[in-house]
Amino acid sequence: MNLFLASNIGGVKKENGNKIPIQFFEKNNFLKNLKKTIKNRKKFVLVASDPDNYERNDLFLQMDIEALKLSGLTFEEYLVLDGRAKENITSILENCDLIFLCGGNTLMQNKFFNSICLKEYLKDIDSVIVGISAGSINSAKNVYNSPESEEDLKNSPYLKGLELTNINIEPHFILENLSDDNKELQRNAILKESYNRTIIALTDGAYILQTNNECKLYGESYKIKNGIIDKICDNDEWVILNDSL
Repeated sequence: MNLFLASNIGGVKKENGNKIPIQFFEKNNFLKNLKKTIKNRKKFVLVASDPDNYERNDLFLQMDIEALKLSGLTFEEYLVLDGRAKENITSILENCDLIFLCGGNTLMQNKFFNSICLKEYLKDIDSVIVGISAGSINSAKNVYNSPESEEDLKNSPYLKGLELTNINIEPHFILENLSDDNKELQRNAILKESYNRTIIALTDGAYILQTNNECKLYGESYKIKNGIIDKICDNDEWVILNDSL
């Protein structure tokens, strides 16, 4: 299995208030590395974050189909895994070549993943898996879902994830935002949690590629550990992630 953990992979932009498909990021060699890791192009599966919003999920699938084509990636079959497909998970994921774990509400997605025991289906799968934002967060064995509002404090930030990786990421990270008073609650929570675990903060366009042999970090990223934020990689660079981080 090859696993990508990302904040944002491109594939869509807003134009005149509407979302339109575009190719995925070439920045930091994302598209190049994605193409390199995909063995076959028979089946693509989008795993939803909101299992019951069928209309939205179908729209997202169509957007991804177009973005894939614009990126030079075409498949024979395109499927969405959401609440409609609970009884057909095995057949949907069988012989799947590329899986996107959608962005969205991390807690809602986590509940869906656990309700269908997705971890068990992905455990031995030979596929390329791309986590996007919430999908990347929920890929960890022990998930930390940082609170963004007082409402979020009603739920535990500690969740059981897919166990695809031991890496905890914080997506859409912007260093300058740390001084924003509106981010104080989340900032303080992340810094406090960094005494318990290392958090890798990814800017949009940065990503981690985990294979059976190694784990590489591409693009502008930060390590948050013991209350300290250190820049560990810049755009157009890559570093090996290891236990010392």
